[in-house]
Parts: sequence; structure tokens; C-alpha cells
Amino acid sequence: MKEITLEINGKEYKVKVQEFGAEKAKLSVNGTEYTVGLKDLGEPKALDIRPAAPPLKRQPAPAAKEGETLRKPREVVGSGHVTAPLPGLILEILVKEGDMVKAGQDVLIMEAMKMENEVQSPQEGTVKEIKVRRGDSVYEGDILIVLE
Repeated sequence: MKEITLEINGKEYKVKVQEFGAEKAKLSVNGTEYTVGLKDLGEPKALDIRPAAPPLKRQPAPAAKEGETLRKPREVVGSGHVTAPLPGLILEILVKEGDMVKAGQDVLIMEAMKMENEVQSPQEGTVKEIKVRRGDSVYEGDILIVLE
């Protein structure tokens, strides 16, 4: 659930987004629950209600010890990700970090265009990171799961 603070005419409102679909959303505003219809969503980024990703922590490359040559890092074969095929709402995540998945395996279910859609892994690999949670709204092309 995403929580945001809005200021309208100088007054603050605490809004909790409980569900967000293609045509309606369930919100709590200062503790009062509302179901609202969605008419014009405007630019997709205007309603990005996911929490911001933490900044990446960069670490310096290790120094070579005397008489040792560092190897170049090998290319990671098969690393990739699962992306949202279209805008929608995450209903269920079928895998957890560390799980092995096969190409074509269902990894999550999302609601899009009033239908439940199974999203499959494009390749075999291990689930390194799950970037979404149940109830998150996503846009087409958003990275949902990172594979290695």
C-alpha cells in the first residue's frame, strides 16, 4: 500500500492507495475510505505510486595483489528480467527470491484491461530480485522481476 500526502488549498491530506485498477481505485483519505472512478489518467508517470528505488551503492573494484593479475569480469550469461507486457495491477506473485524458474513458467498474475493475465519468465534462471508487490500498479515495460 502506497501512502502519499497531498496539499489542496493549503490543507494536507494523507492518502493511502489500497487498490489501483484500470477504471477505479480504492483510497483512504485522512482515514475515510473511498472508491473513486478514474476518468483521465494523463501521462503515465503522473500516477506512478510505487516507492522510489533506493540509490545504488557502488563499490570500488578490488586492487590486484602483488604478482597477481585481475581477470576481467566474465559476462553474465542469461541475466535478464521479466517486464510488464501492458499497464495493470499486480494481483499475485508466484515466485520468491532464490527460486529457479524455467522459460515460459508463470511468475506472476496481473490484472490488465479487466482480465487476469499470467506473466511468464522469458528465460531460465534464478529469481534475483522481485521489484513489485501485490497491489502495485505497473506500466508497460516496467521491470517486475530480475533474473540471473
